[in-house]
Amino acid sequence: MNAVKVDSAKRIRLTALIPGDYYEPEVRGKAADEITLRRMPSPHQFTKLEALRAIGKSPLRFTPSWDQVKAETRR
Repeated sequence: MNAVKVDSAKRIRLTALIPGDYYEPEVRGKAADEITLRRMPSPHQFTKLEALRAIGKSPLRFTPSWDQVKAETRR
């Protein structure tokens, strides 16, 4: 494996890693000179029913009618 450099945002790019996957770092040794990444299961995905319940409980409300929104976006 080639050496990689950490950027200012503390990111590294490894071709074996897949964007969107979650990894848990395990630091070994006192000097942190060895780090192991373990792939973790992705976090809970909402089902359609759970998403609709969360939307219903949300204090945010969309008050304009569809015709008002359409008129504003098509000026």
